[in-house]
Amino acid sequence: MKVILIGGTGHIGTYLVPKLVEAGHDVVCVSRQQSQPYADHEAWQSVEFVGIDREKSEEHGDFGAQIVSLNGEVVIDLICFTPQSAQHLAENLKGKVRHFLHCGTMWVHGHTVQVPTTESAERNPFGTYGINKAKIEAYLLNFHKEYGFPVTILHPGHITGPGWLPVNPAGNLNPEVFLRLAQGEEITLPNLGMENGSSCACGRCGTGFCQGHSEQGKCDR
Repeated sequence: MKVILIGGTGHIGTYLVPKLVEAGHDVVCVSRQQSQPYADHEAWQSVEFVGIDREKSEEHGDFGAQIVSLNGEVVIDLICFTPQSAQHLAENLKGKVRHFLHCGTMWVHGHTVQVPTTESAERNPFGTYGINKAKIEAYLLNFHKEYGFPVTILHPGHITGPGWLPVNPAGNLNPEVFLRLAQGEEITLPNLGMENGSSCACGRCGTGFCQGHSEQGKCDR
């Protein structure tokens, strides 16, 4: 299967691309420039790189058409941050792909009101990033309902990898919190313990997207 990966040389793509190649897929990596992944792997030798400046291409109105021209069966978008960007790409891909995967975020939920937070929990996103991601998700899900657009949305937490400090359960970057937990000590959590942070290893994110793309024709989040 031919997979088009938009923004494939970052933390998630570094681990996702080898998994896709090892699964037997033909991978096309779309990025502004051919930067090196964070970790080397022989699988990258079989990847086709296509240079597209998304921001400039969207300004010209032809980004979606360029992605369509790559003739992928699956498109995975790891770097979509505005509703306009999502709409432009989805409308171009409608009826032309078997599956579209969007990298969402857990921040669409906003402040935690229950633990654990489920997908059906009431949402109150805040901040430009969280609000825009929530709008993107609402648009894509509605696009599926209206036109059968085959979309899957994944909700990673704070993505981390080699060289990056993970967010600890107290919602900050202090590594001492993990040490205290490992030693069986108590820690203080904010907001009655309902806003403990969540990190997502980039390798696990890669696995999630690799497994998610096999669920074709489904609308999921």
